[in-house]
Amino acid sequence: MIFTKKPALIIGLFIAILTGAACNFPTVANTMEQENLIYTQAAHTIVARLTESVIETFIAQKTQEARQDNTQIPTQPATPTATPELPTLTNTPLPPTATNTLVPPTFTPRPLPCDWAQYVSDITIDDGEIIPAGDGFYKIWRLKNIGACTWTTDYDLVFVYGDQMGAVKAMSLPHAVPPGGTIDLGVYLYAPEAKGIYTGYWKLRNESGYEFGIGPNANREFWVEIVVQKPAGPLNTPFDLVANYCLAKWSNDHKILPCPGSDSSTAGFVIRLKNPWLEKGGQDDEPALWMHPEFIKHGSITGQYPPVLIQDGDRFRSAVGCLKNAIKCNVVFSLYYSADGGTITNLGTWTEVYDKAITPVNIDLSFLKGKSVVFYLVVDANGSYKDDDAFWLAPSIY
Repeated sequence: MIFTKKPALIIGLFIAILTGAACNFPTVANTMEQENLIYTQAAHTIVARLTESVIETFIAQKTQEARQDNTQIPTQPATPTATPELPTLTNTPLPPTATNTLVPPTFTPRPLPCDWAQYVSDITIDDGEIIPAGDGFYKIWRLKNIGACTWTTDYDLVFVYGDQMGAVKAMSLPHAVPPGGTIDLGVYLYAPEAKGIYTGYWKLRNESGYEFGIGPNANREFWVEIVVQKPAGPLNTPFDLVANYCLAKWSNDHKILPCPGSDSSTAGFVIRLKNPWLEKGGQDDEPALWMHPEFIKHGSITGQYPPVLIQDGDRFRSAVGCLKNAIKCNVVFSLYYSADGGTITNLGTWTEVYDKAITPVNIDLSFLKGKSVVFYLVVDANGSYKDDDAFWLAPSIY
């Protein structure tokens, strides 16, 4: 090859130059050793430079040949790559547009049960309240109708299990309660004689005899829970019969009534009026008990109060009459008492009609000094019950 001849030629040329140059060196016979040293150094320098030049020349030549070879070799075409076959899509849904909007599924709400109650609050006697042994008390629950059906007066409040505490087994609702409405339901109870914790469980019952209650499945009971301690003595005087009217046991001739009552109840009712409008005209500044007997001929309503210890000089004071606009009111008021568990005795009776006047009542109780006395407030319909909206004005023992 051509590039293998060039290094020999170049080396020969440099040797010739070196030989010619050596003829021009001064001849010194006695310094042969010095001449050899000079020759050796020059040769090393020439060889080093010659080697560097040869290498540069060789690299340049091979670079040139590589460029020439690259222009002569055709570029090999790239091997084609197979394109994977895509599946054919059919019935592809279109994206939502103004004319093609996706509609969410329609959910049908679960219908409410026909009969379903919700506990709202305790109106009287909170859970765990302390009640003296043997004492009577009125438990009132406030319930809401969250079902789909109206509770009629054919529905009942019923005792289910636990401690009945002298209560009636069942009592009718005093008025209808539509869906979304509320009602205060009460029952009169007696604390047992023995100490302890007592709990009674209650439900509602519809006209078909189906019992229902509260909770997510409308099957839980609501309850009354009391703590009984040692018996307490009678209440002390002075004693306000209006302020404590729900301590009394209210009833008509055949069943217990709730307290407070409802003016829509045909079983009779008692309601506290803060400032009653009286038949004599005007509005009184003292509270009154609005009492209506059961809505039957000669119907009645009675309030039995817990025992009161009478002191020397105590008196019973009140006034009786009819409310404003009760123009057909015709009733009989009675006050009874029982001392130390004895017989029930009449203290006074007053017949009232709508005549624009009221009757004051003021009775000396000194003859009952030191006795534990139960008082009874009574209103009877004097024939028809029409407009028998009667009142005891500020009854009290003072």
